[in-house]
Amino acid sequence: MNLEPTYQHFGENGVLINWSSKIDSLINDEVLNMDRLISKTFESRIIELVPSYQSLAVYLKEGESASNFIQLLKELPVSETIESQNTKRLLTIPVCYDLQYALDIEALALANKITVKKVIELHTRETYKVYFLGFLPGFPYLGGLNKSLSTPRKSTPRQNIEKGSVAIGGGQTGVYTVDSPGGWNVIGKSPIDFFSTESRFRCLLKAGDLVRFHSISTKTYKRIKTEVVAGTFKVEKEAYYD
Repeated sequence: MNLEPTYQHFGENGVLINWSSKIDSLINDEVLNMDRLISKTFESRIIELVPSYQSLAVYLKEGESASNFIQLLKELPVSETIESQNTKRLLTIPVCYDLQYALDIEALALANKITVKKVIELHTRETYKVYFLGFLPGFPYLGGLNKSLSTPRKSTPRQNIEKGSVAIGGGQTGVYTVDSPGGWNVIGKSPIDFFSTESRFRCLLKAGDLVRFHSISTKTYKRIKTEVVAGTFKVEKEAYYD
């Protein structure tokens, strides 16, 4: 696979770095590696870095030349850009898949010719990678969804989906981090906060993290929710080695 990126001007004062136009974990690793390298090497020249599946937008400070910056990027040692991050964070996320929280799970099961129980089994079996955050503050686009669960977005989006709702859109899964309109298929709900302006973190997840979903009962959901409000609940985290 050719992982050599291309570079182009982006807006008035930015650079867009593109890799192959497809969703692939190795390509996304390159995006995140380049993100870290640019942040480390050119911290004084940039305002913000915004990664996606296969591209990285670099917003430069006023007065910086995009053309000159592209040349600097091309001169970066290739060996540095392909360093892998061997240690990742693995977070276990509690999710209640009971029907009161799983608004679309029956329809999704029917569409994919499987049972609701199988939907839950398949969704909790995988380890997902956070490719990037977007759409909503802290909203994680998660790769690794079982193909048997792939389901098109709803033709008519809901006007409001509650925060914590775990959903499937096409071949991706994710979590609504704040109340929002949305067209993804809701299959469960997590009682924890993924985005906050009041606690020590703003976004619970970051690009490159790994996520596993853990099925819980309604009773456990309510207990954890109480602990979250009280500030006593701790998300299970561990180191994961490639």
